Amino acid sequence: MEQGHPVTRLSAVQIETLRFVYAHKNSKEIARIMGVSSHTVDERIRTAIRKLGVDSRTKAAILVAEHLDPNTYQPLSYQPSVIGIKGEFGHPLGPQQEEWQPTPMWMRPPFPTERRPHNTDSFGERLLWPVLIAMGTIMAFAALYAVMLGLGAMLS
Repeated sequence: MEQGHPVTRLSAVQIETLRFVYAHKNSKEIARIMGVSSHTVDERIRTAIRKLGVDSRTKAAILVAEHLDPNTYQPLSYQPSVIGIKGEFGHPLGPQQEEWQPTPMWMRPPFPTERRPHNTDSFGERLLWPVLIAMGTIMAFAALYAVMLGLGAMLS
């Protein structure tokens, strides 16, 4: 880093925090990643903004990114880490609507659905479905066998 540049006045944690801001992370996400509170993250960003002499966290993050790697570019689109669940008629759930709650395991099918396009089951839940299917098949064949024995006894 060149001397005299405002970025040289920042601490390593302030630079790391601003790099996460540059990656479109909010304070809560940065706090989880760094293992600190969101208040600590906000304070680091406020201090960095003061040291850099800019008026927003975005400008501070851009200034740091351009100084550390002039060949870098900022992603064009922001993708939130949590995608909203679609409600009735395909409209996203708003703040006034009831939020989606996970379905209990015994009510979830083992195949993809619109609300659950990816398998998020644990190993035990994944193992439970084949066991339940096998037990159901055995019980169905046992019932069929009992019916056949009963019919055989009636006809002889």
